[in-house]
Formats: sequence, structure tokens, C-alpha cells
Amino acid sequence: MPHPTTPRWLCLSLLLCLTFSLPAQDRPTYVTTRLTGEAPKVDGLLDDAAWNQVPWGRNFYQGEPDDTAPPADSSAFKIIYDDRFLYVAMRAYDREPEKIVARMGRRDEFPGDFLEVNFDSRNDDITGFSFTGSASGVRGDEAISQDGQNWDPNWNPYWFCKTNIDSLGYTVEAKIPFSQLRFSKNEEQEWGLQINRAHFRTQQRHNWARIRQNQPGFVSRFGTLKGLSGIKARKPLELQPYVLGQVRTGGQFDAADPFNRRVDERLSAGLDGRIGITNDIAVDFTLNPDFGQVEADPGAINLDGFQIFFREQRPFFVENRDIFEVEGLGSDLLFYSRRIGGSPSNFVAEDPENGVYVRQPENTTILGAAKVSGKTPSQLSIGLLSTVTEREFATIRDLNGESQVEVEPLTFYNVGRVRQDFNDGASTIGGILTHVERNLQTADLDYLHNRAVSGGVDLLHRWNDRKWELRASFLGSQVQGSEDAILRTQTSFERLFQRPGASHLSIDSTRTALSGTGASFRLAEVDGNWRFGVNGSFRSPGLELNDIGFLNSTDNIGSSAYVNRRWVQGMENWTNINTELSARADWDFSGRALGQSFGYGLFALDKQFRSYNFFANFEVNDLSVNALRGGPVIRRPAGFFLGINYSSDQRKDFRYGGGIRGGGGYDGNVQGRSVDLFVSWRASDAFIVNVSPEYSVNQRYDQYVTTVIDEMSGTPRYVHGFIDRQTLSLTVRATYNLTPDFTVQYYAQPFIARGVYREFKDVADPLARQFNDRYTVFQDEIYDAETNTYLIIGPGGFEGNFRIRNPDFNFVQFRSNLVVRWEYRPSSTLFLVWSQGATGGADPGRNAFATLTTDLFEQEVRNTFLVKATYRWVR
Repeated sequence: MPHPTTPRWLCLSLLLCLTFSLPAQDRPTYVTTRLTGEAPKVDGLLDDAAWNQVPWGRNFYQGEPDDTAPPADSSAFKIIYDDRFLYVAMRAYDREPEKIVARMGRRDEFPGDFLEVNFDSRNDDITGFSFTGSASGVRGDEAISQDGQNWDPNWNPYWFCKTNIDSLGYTVEAKIPFSQLRFSKNEEQEWGLQINRAHFRTQQRHNWARIRQNQPGFVSRFGTLKGLSGIKARKPLELQPYVLGQVRTGGQFDAADPFNRRVDERLSAGLDGRIGITNDIAVDFTLNPDFGQVEADPGAINLDGFQIFFREQRPFFVENRDIFEVEGLGSDLLFYSRRIGGSPSNFVAEDPENGVYVRQPENTTILGAAKVSGKTPSQLSIGLLSTVTEREFATIRDLNGESQVEVEPLTFYNVGRVRQDFNDGASTIGGILTHVERNLQTADLDYLHNRAVSGGVDLLHRWNDRKWELRASFLGSQVQGSEDAILRTQTSFERLFQRPGASHLSIDSTRTALSGTGASFRLAEVDGNWRFGVNGSFRSPGLELNDIGFLNSTDNIGSSAYVNRRWVQGMENWTNINTELSARADWDFSGRALGQSFGYGLFALDKQFRSYNFFANFEVNDLSVNALRGGPVIRRPAGFFLGINYSSDQRKDFRYGGGIRGGGGYDGNVQGRSVDLFVSWRASDAFIVNVSPEYSVNQRYDQYVTTVIDEMSGTPRYVHGFIDRQTLSLTVRATYNLTPDFTVQYYAQPFIARGVYREFKDVADPLARQFNDRYTVFQDEIYDAETNTYLIIGPGGFEGNFRIRNPDFNFVQFRSNLVVRWEYRPSSTLFLVWSQGATGGADPGRNAFATLTTDLFEQEVRNTFLVKATYRWVR
């Protein structure tokens, strides 16, 4: 198969699509006016004389679950403004006010009944700012992008809100500074406007500007806010310093450890801030950031060689991250912020038996970071991010004294992103460029790239009232470094240029740079009851994004297609049914077919708001290019995987649900099943507990163990074995909200992963159709308990015996966080945090449940106590 190129029909289709324009649609209009006299007091009562200066906006529609029926109750709103603030009054009428659900939650949760106002202040039909007030007084705020496909709850503007329940229903009163919004300098302003209401006990969603369930888009469907005149765009200026005190105790350390790490103390301070370049473009910066209040990552272990993806939780990197995202890349990312400030690249092992002790930094220190982001009046989005991380050293103490080894170099990370919207927000063209520069000063880190550059362009075009869309992205990369660094890149798990039989790949040990490309596209019809789409992508063998992005594999060409059918109204027992058929096929760059599969999915929501989900996937063929970690392509057992999930009515105080999944190879050599449950109990409007256990059992006869070189012949032997694997986790969350601004949260998760191996075997014919022809079982395996190794006795044709380390494992981990959070003034917060962590091993002879009860709490626990205070000043 030739290397992929852009098909002529795709270019022609794009040019034709760009000639279409969107038809106009009717939008409701609300006309506000400038406040005269005293401003309303934000207390939720709506009894101020100022509110008499503007009319009520009414005439809401039901959007869900039945967009052809009227709302269960009516709603209304008013908007007024002065030089500095926008004032919003919203009323939710309720014929049974005693049934209003006023559940408590922390900021950016949406418990019970709530009202929400959304502004498209840029009037670009793509982005917006959302402000929510629940009946209980909880505030929520989110930045909207991608026409409602992305909602960022980490956007935390400075604003005021109060709510009140009365005999007519409940009210929400808000005061929003213009400095927290982005808009043009025009004397007369016209904004997009949407008011939403959640009617909790009926699970209805009401909209002022009508949106049908089967219509694509959200911001592009807003109504219009008129009457804003003479308001001045203010450059934002915000400062948020913090002070932190931390004490860590306990942990698994040798009694003779000279570093005395059983008690660590730390006192630090830092500063976050935002400075406006213009009203539209602002600089966010952080100096010596600390993220000690962020929840710990969940436990995970991976045996297939692929990287484990952890979501970003650090506020500085999460806020406005949509600007840096490139659509349509699947699981691949050009910018993955978890690369910044992660664990050091080099690890120095201790050897207590020989008196060698090491103090190794857990994370790389972020000295500072700055982010320029915003959107100009010409609809050009800009995002620039620059971060510097410190050189890190491991301190070694042995019989010769104390020394240091550099484990992470001084590193500069830079990301630039631009995106131009046009055609009333229906079309977008963007570009992104990333750059990593490492100051390598020691041979110990010479295996790292000293420079990595990647970038891409992407486009989105929607036409025929946004019913059709075309997405495409093109990307490329180049990494530079020493010959050893580039050789390591060529032979890494993502590339494996050394694979036998891969005639289209070759290793060049003299290279000091490596380049690659990739592309993705999607053409889809996204409106109505019937929907369908086709997708295609490729990743060339030399592509490398992992210095600042996320890339699992290369040397792949993939295509897929789907057809979807939705039912959203007119059913007697069901509220929503959604079903989909899909197919996928993959090849490598030599044209070898790697895999083909078919999938089916079904989602249903009944009239009692109980949800059901079923899915199934069937493989036709499965060839793996990386299962042998550098060996030839090998056939894996093709098989099936299916599952079902259920969730009870989310309106109830007691909720439950879960899922059962299972599957295996058609030949019976792979089997797996898992079950996960959840129970949620809301003891009161202020207190809720969630418990989620998960258990899985997997057996496979072809689990890769290691590669050994036959000492007699020099040929590699790819050792596999049968593995019996169990994984058990239990996630507990509890939240108590004394007020909307004072929250106590607890998170805990024990995690156990146990694997036992036997029946070791060698690869005989990696592409054989029959499993028994694919592998040769070794003649014998003799376990040596003293060295914890196996002596493998080869069958005829294997020229020598060899030893392998016992691969059995039983990984035990416990993590927990107790966080007391008090927002003592708007956006200024005090955190009290108690974290616990324990990691170790247990006897693999015990199953996961026995390990949970006997070994989990025998691990040495590391306790962290933290106090952190932030103060937010806003001009």
C-alpha cells in the first residue's frame, strides 16, 4: 500500500463545502437598559426598585426530555447594567414550591433545581460564559467553547450570587463584573443570550432560546441580548498569592537511613495572577505553584506496554485548555500538560545492603509558568504557554560520603496555538506549535532529546445549518539529540524500528534527528434522527509527540465508519433511545492488515429516568506490531467483548447501578470479565456518600513476559506464559457541605493488582492461525525460591536453558485525601488537607480479596498534613 496522501476528492469536497453559508434562524430577543438610581442589593429577594426599570423575559421551551411538550412550570428573567456590573434576576415559578430540590454542593456542582444564564459576549456563536445559581445557593461557572461541546468548570470568575425560595418558587440574583467577560469595544453591543432551567423532579431542561434535542450546536442557537450601550471593556488585573505549610510523616524507610525522611517539613509561598493586555487577551502566570490540594491519581497497573493516561487536575493547566486542544486526534495529544512537572526522567536505585541511600525528588519543580490566551474581535483565538522546570538532583550517601546525580535537566516547554473562526462561527482553521528545550549537562541524561518540536494545522467546517461537518488535522514532529537518544527513540515501544520482517523500517544508529507526520479527518452528518460518519487517520513511523504530547503508537493507518439512530419523543415507556453500528480497520505502512472489528452500542433512558447501556465488539482479525516489544508482528487471539450497564433514577436520595463486562478469544485462550458497582446515598441535602467497588479477572495463555537471547545461537526468545490476573479497587467519596462555601470532602481508594504466571512458552510461528502452532511450551520450569527465579528447560530445538525472574506480582496501594475547603470571600480560599499514601507488595499466592483484608493496612503509611491559604484580589 502506498504511503497516505490527501485524496483529491477530499480537497474538492472541502472547496465545495466552503461555498455554502448558514441560513439565518429566528432568535428571541431581550432588550436591557442602563440602570438609573441605586443598584439592586444582591440578596436573592428581587424587591429592589431597580428591577422595575426592565421587563421580564418569558416564553421558555422544554428542551429535554420531550422538546415538543411545554415546560412543567414557567420561568422569567431580567437583566440590567451600569458602568461596572451586569445584574441578572431569574425567577423559577413552581406550583409546588415545597417540592423544590435544594441540595447542597460545592462550587461548580449543579445539585437539584437551578437556573443558569449564558452570555455569548463575543457574539461569535462558538464561545460563551455560563453562570449558575442553584435553589440551595450553590454557584457554578463555566467557560463554554466549541459551540457547547466543551464546558470548562475550572474557569472561576469573580462574581456574586444569592438565591431564595418563596411561595412562588425560587429566585436567583447575580452581579457579574464586566471585567470577567470578554467583548468588543463597540459603542452598541449585541450579545448572544441563553437562560436555562433545570426542573429536577421532572428532569426537564427549559430553554429561553429553543434548542431541539436532535439539533447540533448550543451557543449558535442562543437568543439575542440588545440594549448594552457605552460599556467599557476593562483590562483584567487579578493577583492571587498563596502561603502553604506542610508536614509529612511515616513511610517505608530503613532505620539506618541517614536522610531521616520519616518527618519532612515545608513552608512555601507563591503567586498566581492575570494581567490584561487588552480586554480580550490576558496573561495568566504562576510562580512556584503548588497543587497539594489536588486529588491523587487513581491506582493503575499496565502489562501491555502502553502508557497510562492520567487526566490533568492542576488548575493552572486545566483552565482555558480548550484553546490548546486539536480536535480529531483520538487519544493522541499534541499538548499533554502532565509532561510538565512530572517525575524526574532518571531514577537512582538504593542499595541499603551495601550502605547506599538515595534521596530522590518525587516531582520536577515548576519554577514558573505563563499563559497568554484570549480571542480578538476579529474572532482570532490565541494561546501561548511557556513553562520552566528546575534541574533536579538525587542525593546519594554511601561509604564514600555524599554526592549528587542530576535526574532531570533544566527544561523549557512552549506551546503556541492560533485559531481563526469565520462564516458566523461555523468554520475554523487553526494551527499549533510546541517546543521543548532541555539543557543537558551530564552524560547521565544523554538519552533524552535536547530539542523536540511538533505542530499541526486543523480545520472544521459545518454547513446546511450545521447539520454536516468536516474535521481534518495534519501534524508533524521532529526530535533532536545524541545518537544514543535518537537510537532509543527508534527502538522505543511506540516505534520498534528493529522489528524483524518490517521491510519498510530500518534503524540508523548515526541519526541525531527523527521526523514524522500524521493526519486525521472526519466527515459526518450530525443532525436529525439518523446520523452517520466516516473517519480516517495515519501516524507515520517516525512521529514522536511524547516530550510534551501523548502518543501511544505509530506506523498505523486506520479507517472507521458508523451509523446512528436516535429516538427522543413519542415513545410510551422510553424517554431516549440511541443505537449505533460501527466498523473499523487498521493497517501498517507496509500495507499489512492489522485488525478489523465491528461494534454495536445501545443506550436507553426510560420514563423513570433509569438508564441502560449495552455494547458489543467483535474482532475479525488482530495482529500486533508491539506485543513482542521489538519482535516480529504476532497474531493475537481475535475475540469478542460485550457489556451492560445500569443506573437507577438520579433524582432519588439512594442511587445504585453498575456494569458487567466480559469477553474472550474465539479459541478460548483469552478470557476476561469484570463487574463494577456504585452506591450513592444522600443522607441529607448537605451530606452524600458514594461507594464504587470494581473487580476484574483475566486469564490469557499468551501474556508476554520477557525476551532472552539464546547464548548458543544468539537468537531472541520471546517468553510468554499463562497469567491469572485479578484487579480489585474500592473508591469512596464523601462530601459534607455546611454552606455553599464551606465543604468537607473525603476520597479514598485501595487498589490491588495480582498476577500469577505458569506454563511458560516460546514463540514458534508468530503468524500461525492455530494457537498451538504459534507457541512451543517449554519442557520444564523449575522455581528457585532463594533467588526468586525460574530455570527454564527448553524443548528440542532450543539450544540452552536459561533463567528468568519470577514475574508473579501483587501490587498494593492505598491513597486518600481529606480536604476542608472554605471560600471565605469570593474566589479566596483556605484549604486544610490530610493525605495518606501507602504502596507496597504482598504475597501473590493470596487472591485480591485476601490481600485486601490481610495486607493492605500492613503497609507503611505516609501522612501529609497541609494548610494552604489563597487570597484573590480583583480590580
